Amino acid sequence: MKIFILTLLLVILGFASLFLGFTDISVMDLFSMTDRQALVMVVSRIPRLAAVVITGASMSICGVIMQQVTHNKFVSPTTAGTMDAQSRNLVSLTQSQVRIDSH
Repeated sequence: MKIFILTLLLVILGFASLFLGFTDISVMDLFSMTDRQALVMVVSRIPRLAAVVITGASMSICGVIMQQVTHNKFVSPTTAGTMDAQSRNLVSLTQSQVRIDSH
């Protein structure tokens, strides 16, 4: 029952997150979207939702692997330093990007 409730909550909140952002898109706009709204949904909102779900699942799997390797039920990606390493890598990747103009 707990898994069903959590899955239902994930689906509901995931669906709700598709309508949060800078461009106003309501649930009623889903049936009559303009080209701009459809582009925002396909290019921005759906990939954002997919990235969040994949990241959450990856961190969960990472935590299970750490618990199995260390034989410690209380170790998690945040206590083992995985989150810090990920943040450091993200900052260094962002800083190293070269801006390319289309002109």
